[in-house]
Amino acid sequence: MGRVGLQRFCPCPFVVQRRLPAQFACQGEVVHLIAEIRHQGKLLHECPLPGETRADGFYPGHANAAQLSRDRFLVIYSSRGWRGTDDNTSIIYQLRSDAYDGPVVTEGILTKSIDDWDPLGNGERCVKAHVHPVVFGVPGGAMINGRPAPSANLFVAKWERLGRRIDPATGFMLNVKETNPWLHAGSSAVEWMQFRLNAAADDIEIVRPVDTLRQRGFNEGYAFCDAPVRYMRQTMTPAVPFNEDGSEWIDYGYFDHNEIAALKYCYNVDRGVYEWTQTGPVIPGDFTEPSVARYRDSWIVAVRLWSSMRIAGGGPVTWFRIDDPFTDVPEPVLPAQPRTTSPITMFRCADGALRLITNDPNISPYGHQRDPLYIWDVDPDRQFTAAEPQVLFYKRGAGIAIREEAGIAVDQGKFLPHTGGCTQAVVHRVRPVATNDPKKLGAAVAEADKEPAGMYYATVRYAESYPGMWAFE
Repeated sequence: MGRVGLQRFCPCPFVVQRRLPAQFACQGEVVHLIAEIRHQGKLLHECPLPGETRADGFYPGHANAAQLSRDRFLVIYSSRGWRGTDDNTSIIYQLRSDAYDGPVVTEGILTKSIDDWDPLGNGERCVKAHVHPVVFGVPGGAMINGRPAPSANLFVAKWERLGRRIDPATGFMLNVKETNPWLHAGSSAVEWMQFRLNAAADDIEIVRPVDTLRQRGFNEGYAFCDAPVRYMRQTMTPAVPFNEDGSEWIDYGYFDHNEIAALKYCYNVDRGVYEWTQTGPVIPGDFTEPSVARYRDSWIVAVRLWSSMRIAGGGPVTWFRIDDPFTDVPEPVLPAQPRTTSPITMFRCADGALRLITNDPNISPYGHQRDPLYIWDVDPDRQFTAAEPQVLFYKRGAGIAIREEAGIAVDQGKFLPHTGGCTQAVVHRVRPVATNDPKKLGAAVAEADKEPAGMYYATVRYAESYPGMWAFE
């Protein structure tokens, strides 16, 4: 089960080449823009494990990845069904050799969805859903400043869990607003587990089994961290190194009242595991899906606005530039472009540039909220001004055979950690909007609409080569 050929799922493969000047000035520094985007086809079409196949009604819906060693790579993804909106189920992993799209060595389940979960203990059975898996850690054999990394070959996988109700009369998944309002608050949490690549390099070994993510010192009881919040949700982008030797990592959580806060994970050398050790000040607002990246001496955070989902033309992306995420509450910056109703992700890429991936209905040639999917170079030194976007993927260019009445969503793009050279991989989702429930769009999804759904990927080519995120002997 290696790389799936482009021709089967993208009958019209396409390449996007930049026709603008090849450089973007940032106050005296030059950041190289992407020279070419070459789409490679479908990375994840189907999970072969029992109960998770297309015949069972599921397909790969979200993905991230990490390098585990010089020649082993882990792709983590969620399975997703057709019973209703956001029918997210189990969390799956693939161990691949040589590259993110290399041959699959093994595949397994990190946590499995069940349909008779009782999270409130009141007999109200529901689907135990899992969504937005991420993974981070230092590869085995990695060298930092010429020395073995202290936390090498220890990795953290995280995802969000929540309860979703199924209408017993129809078998369709109810919208969150149609269910007991306590179910969402009472079932939502971030889960995590820790693992390493085994000695044979043919599978992973569990170091810390699946558990609810809690800050150190908050091991039981109602409070799970020192912030005044009830529950936390998982963002779509993985944590990034906080210190030079990779023993500390940072990401952002977002909480019940649309606040965000920085989370720090530190390697405990005595226990041989990562711990959530610190939570930054809560930044109130209208925020969801934060991404964080290091940029020079600052930390950059990009967040999507909840209110933007209710505006036809979308709303601005909110940006923060932060000196210390664990003490500072900065003022937000809301540039005019882009404007989006869709998920956003932000990364510092191999060439040092900050890039945003999202949709913008105002520049879509179809006026579509989630087609095409774009990449923007963003300049923090000019109030987060965005350069002209490049198309990462669009339905017509790829020849995706999803009917117009079934809708289309091309979204959730993620740059994967760079492994060296002049190209970097980007993974993203393609799916119809329609589900088995005709109430969603007025018509149920057809089998032909389901076939193209899955995780696709592309390679972006830079003007020159850059070292990988990790060095090896």
